Amino acid sequence: MSIGRALARSASRQIVKEINRSATYHRVQREAAARPESTRVETPFGQFWMSPIESKLYEAMCREGLSPIPQFRIEGYIADFAFPDVGIVVEADGVVYHSGERREHDRKRDWIMRREGWTVKRFNGTTIHHEVSNCAHVIKQEVVRRRVEAASRARLEELKRLERRAALLRPVRRVIHVLKRSKRREGKKEGV
Repeated sequence: MSIGRALARSASRQIVKEINRSATYHRVQREAAARPESTRVETPFGQFWMSPIESKLYEAMCREGLSPIPQFRIEGYIADFAFPDVGIVVEADGVVYHSGERREHDRKRDWIMRREGWTVKRFNGTTIHHEVSNCAHVIKQEVVRRRVEAASRARLEELKRLERRAALLRPVRRVIHVLKRSKRREGKKEGV
């Protein structure tokens, strides 16, 4: 197979993938818009149709100072909300979740998302309606904890990088020091 053909095949696969992503997103948004009581919510990432429990949870998370990304795509699935910087997915489960078929589908989704390194936090609709502030607080605690851990890991990596750099430069600095000292000695001998 020629390089041109391989590139064309790869490009066409990417185009098909993007078309499928777009079609899935639009399908999910049409389904959400068709649900009774769904509302179109303005977010920093655009407008999204959300169920009452999703919009209630979204607003509570925003009040907690969080900015989740709604309708986030992960491995062909669309999560209700995501915090990609810390790998957390938040799902708001309505009445439909309690049916057996839907529950199995969601277990598979959760397994795939966990396999990709995400942590899935699920909250059922009743809990959201009655304790939305608590749900948002639990989410915030997890997000903040992970961000602190990530910052700590980044600081540790930076310290290790600086230590490696110092270890590499140490012999060079010794050579420079020895050369400067010998140059000073030669200068003293000439001055005598």
